[in-house]
Amino acid sequence: MKTPICYFCAKSGVLCPRCQEKLDKGEITQADVEVSKWFIDHEAKNPQLKDYSILRTVKLPNMVIVMVSGSGNKALLSKVSKQLSDEKRTSVRIVEKTSSIKRLLEQIVTPARVMGANTVWLPDGSWESTIKMPRSDMRKMPIDPKSAEEAIKILTGEVIHIVFE
Repeated sequence: MKTPICYFCAKSGVLCPRCQEKLDKGEITQADVEVSKWFIDHEAKNPQLKDYSILRTVKLPNMVIVMVSGSGNKALLSKVSKQLSDEKRTSVRIVEKTSSIKRLLEQIVTPARVMGANTVWLPDGSWESTIKMPRSDMRKMPIDPKSAEEAIKILTGEVIHIVFE
């Protein structure tokens, strides 16, 4: 398993100067360190985890979101997410990296549905995405829309706006 910090730091829980510098510069967060340590400690119980890489961890008020890349076994990710949620006593979502903002948001807000995504091009050459969701699914969202928008911004660097219709 590849983590944002080196294997030794993840195993020992103490950061080497290189990893400490990454933390100080803001390249990684304390949540990245905690989740990396948890994954390395549990890799023996779930050997398939070695095929994954932890890319980024976002800690929100009601949820922790872990973005991973690797060969997809959704059942394994669901099982690991449940174990991590039980131990951390907070809701944890493990999402797979994708180039589609719509698919990434679907993984975060499930069981709520995402109807569509539109790209709005701004005069300065940048863009923002407007994501449409059914108004009836607002109650089904595990986190509030502003937190979901913030999570997408941290994970991908893209600005989105969730609109309920």
